[in-house]
Amino acid sequence: MDYKKKMTMLFALVLMSLTLPVYAGGAQEETEMVKDEVVVALSADITSLDPQGHNDTKSEMVSFLLFNRLFRLNTDFEVVPDLAESWEQPSDTEWVIKIKEGVKFHDGSEMTAEDVKFSMDRSKEAPKVQQVLSEVASIEVVDKYTVKFTTNSAFAPFLYTLVHAGTSVVPKAYVESGDEFAKPIGSGPYTFVEWISGDQVVLKKNEAYFDKNNMGQSSTITFKVIPEGTSRTIALETGEVDVVPELPTIDMNVVKDNSDLALYEKPSTRVDFFAMNTEKAPFDNVKVRQALNYAIDKDAIITVAIDGAGVKAESVLAPSFLGYKAGPYSYNPAKAKELLAAAGYPDGFEMEIMTSGDDRKKIAEVIQASLMEVGIKASIKMLEWGTFIDSVLRGDEETLILGWTSNPDPDATLTPHWFSGNIGGMNFARVNDPEMDRMLKEGREELDLGKREVIYNKLHTYIMDKAPWVPLFVKNNIVGANAALKGVELSPQGLWNLEKLHY
Repeated sequence: MDYKKKMTMLFALVLMSLTLPVYAGGAQEETEMVKDEVVVALSADITSLDPQGHNDTKSEMVSFLLFNRLFRLNTDFEVVPDLAESWEQPSDTEWVIKIKEGVKFHDGSEMTAEDVKFSMDRSKEAPKVQQVLSEVASIEVVDKYTVKFTTNSAFAPFLYTLVHAGTSVVPKAYVESGDEFAKPIGSGPYTFVEWISGDQVVLKKNEAYFDKNNMGQSSTITFKVIPEGTSRTIALETGEVDVVPELPTIDMNVVKDNSDLALYEKPSTRVDFFAMNTEKAPFDNVKVRQALNYAIDKDAIITVAIDGAGVKAESVLAPSFLGYKAGPYSYNPAKAKELLAAAGYPDGFEMEIMTSGDDRKKIAEVIQASLMEVGIKASIKMLEWGTFIDSVLRGDEETLILGWTSNPDPDATLTPHWFSGNIGGMNFARVNDPEMDRMLKEGREELDLGKREVIYNKLHTYIMDKAPWVPLFVKNNIVGANAALKGVELSPQGLWNLEKLHY
């Protein structure tokens, strides 16, 4: 059995054991006219229309409709072909992929291997996604529809890397025209209409889409930005929006009790975390970081901030991932005070928590209260989503609250966050540790699943001992929708296959 199949089976078995019920109210009465537009509520605006210019889930929702990748994940987290027609692996470091013939970009031009090579090379140079293909040494055009990838060494999660939005194929001629993605051209099931920053993104069905089995089902999909959680729920109740991918947990019963609405819930692979900037004092001191791992009351966060809709995170990995191992920390304020004193801070210190969004503000407030108990005075700095991401990438923060979800290969979570080459990218704690880099490399190059698990167990122990993060919780994916809306599908990453949404 090959590596990809083993990973898929392992992940599916764990996920099946965690499956939660779906609650739905009664169907709406039929109307004379069937609505042909779907409005999706976003908690924050997208940050870019360039698929190689972002690495956040809001922007990915739009990118997945505008662009295609060589492979994609289905709702069971299996890697399946998207643009790829066939592929082979001549050696441990070579992958030859043939793309489907006749795929047209939205401007009518045909996609070729030149566009694939151009896009992958571009991804390798793009600051926000450069880590995705960091193990790829070269991409060559074999013929009009075939490309060859050569990796630096054996690279177990290679196919999983090609599902990332940052590997979307863009038309070379369009990018070189200098439009800067003001009116993006892709090959996906929807075409671009407009982006009004802070308000909405509007997409129109691509009638010429190459994949007839995955055509867009509604004529228009609009992403409406509604930052405040309760306002998103009210918009769903009034019919202003049709689906809320990030339904506030406090409003779950509101949706359950409304016969015109439906609630969808599924276990998640997203770990929400509190990260400390290890380049800034006092968080350059491992004892301080360990102290905060003991000081923060995760049970209180789950109760107060997410209304019990999740479980405590004991690791930087979700429980369903290969290499998961519960960490050594538990809520222990006395131990936290002891470590702070040993670090030279017997009376605590002042610090700042940076984050974005209503839900994470609640988390920050619980953390603030926990830290006060051990003598640490924490202020909270709330930023608009795009500004927050830019600040984090610059390393402006002392500490931050974020969440991360990825495909089921552990490398997709570990390398972005802990590889020193990703400082200024997704390495939010700005960790520069040669031993960590060595173990990351060892894990991604090992092809034997059992040996990889041993490596990641050791790496996990090492990361948790260094304590750059406080893993907080793994929250269920919770989606609210109009009960008449069809095609609502969830994956472990949340609302999935939006092209299928329709009335």
